[in-house]
Formats: sequence, C-alpha cells, structure tokens
Amino acid sequence: MKYLCLFLFLAMGFNAHAQAVLNNYKYVIVPKKFEGFRSENQYQTSTIVKYYLVQQNFNALYEDVLPQDLNEDRCLGLVTSLEEDSSMFTTRVSVVFKDCQGVERYRTRLGSSKSKQFQEAYRESIAEAFQSLDGFRYSYSPEVENNQSVILNFKNDVKALPPPAIKPEEKPLNTEIADTDIPLVEEIDKEMAAPLTQPSEVMEAITLEEAVAEETRSEAVEIRTLYAQKTETGYQLVDTTPSIQFYLRETSMPNIFIAERKGQSGLLYQRNEQWVFEYYEGDDRLQEVLQIKF
Repeated sequence: MKYLCLFLFLAMGFNAHAQAVLNNYKYVIVPKKFEGFRSENQYQTSTIVKYYLVQQNFNALYEDVLPQDLNEDRCLGLVTSLEEDSSMFTTRVSVVFKDCQGVERYRTRLGSSKSKQFQEAYRESIAEAFQSLDGFRYSYSPEVENNQSVILNFKNDVKALPPPAIKPEEKPLNTEIADTDIPLVEEIDKEMAAPLTQPSEVMEAITLEEAVAEETRSEAVEIRTLYAQKTETGYQLVDTTPSIQFYLRETSMPNIFIAERKGQSGLLYQRNEQWVFEYYEGDDRLQEVLQIKF
C-alpha cells in the first residue's frame, strides 16, 4: 500500500509537471522523418506519434503544414523527436519535446517492446511511452512574461482629502455620465476570455489503425505515375524524366511480375485495380502502391 501511494504521488507530480510545461505552447510539430531513420514515416513512426498527440488534444502538425503564426514565430511550438535506447532484442524509445532553442522541455517515460517486427515494435513502445501523459489533457495557456517591477511611492500621496462619497439614495437622478468615462472592463474581459484560434487541421476521434491507413492512402496519392515499356523479359517502368525506376520480369501468372528497383527485389501484382510492390526490408514485409500505365 505504501508503494502504491508513492507511485500515485509520483505519477500526479509527473502529470503536473507536464501540464505546467506543455500547456505553454500552442503547437506541437511532428517531423515526417525522425533523426536516425532512413526514410519518411519509416515504420509509421510519425503517424503514430501524431495520433497519440491528437488523442491528448494537442495541436499536432507535420513540419510541412504549419500555420502562419507558427511560421512567423517558431517559439509558439515544440518539436518532437524519438530517442532510442534499444538493444538487440528490445526496442526502447522516449518521445522528447524541445523548444525553438533546442532546449528539452519534456520527456516521456521509456516505452519498450520485444516484438521482432519493427513496425509493431515501434507502435508498442511509442504507445507505452505516451502512458506518461495518461490523465493529462492539453489546454493551451501561454506563459505570461511580467518583468515590470511594481514600485510603491507614497510621496505626496495625500494632498487633500477626497470629497465625501455620495450615498446611493442621495445620488442625483439626472446625473449624466459620458460613455468615454466608463472603463471598458467588460470588453477587455471578453477579449481575454475569447477562445484561441485553433489550427485549420482537425482530426476526428479515430483508431490508430485508421490513422495509419489514412496516412498510407495519403502517401500513395503522392506517388508519381510510371510508364511501362516493353522489354524482352517483361517491362521497364520509367518516369517523366525519363528515368528507369523498375525492371519487371514476367512470371507464369498474369499480372504478377518479379520486380527490381535499385537493389530491392520483390513482387509486383495487381490487387483491387491497384498495382502493389511488395518487398522485404530486413525482417519487415512492406507494400507500396504504384500508379502504372501499360
């Protein structure tokens, strides 16, 4: 019981620290390619990090779709990174938040996974890292800088006594007060309490699997069209440069080719009217949708 109370106390303190720091920033920027990874969104790491940030109500944005105020002042946002402490059999990562000066402002716990599949390992370890923010709900609250010292000066503070206050019942009924004499307190309060403009990008509540699928579809749309040119053993796929991107060799099965691309070998086949290049990268089996005109 003593250890449970200690754990709860530390967890509450951890969340209080997170809330005090993270709420001071309007945005959280997610790189499309984390340092140390070979390609953009490798193992869906960017998608997964952004997904969990959005679930915590953060204004999470990719680095290439920043709003105007953040482009003009990068100090409005924090930048995330993944810091690894992995071994041969275990993947361990922390999510680190740094400000515009590169100063670390917050770091999650170290999440781990023993999965042999890299994509699953990063998914599990990032999910565990974000458990540091369980019970935390982001709400933007900019830090107020107040460097002006208050000086109290009582010199010549009383030169004459103020006139006696008029009692409410004795106040003349025909007294007119100019509009300019009324402090605009209500207007100021309304302006201060007005909700902050949220970024244009809004993500509805979806599952991680749906978020990953959506990112995959978005990436597929950006793939340029390749054109098939007949060869003796099959086809070569070229772009508009023109530059050869793939070599295809025919097989005994229709619409199935052995594909080679710059040292990568795999299969190219048609599925649901889409061409899919399937290959291995280490122990991971990856799929890439291509747009091909034969």
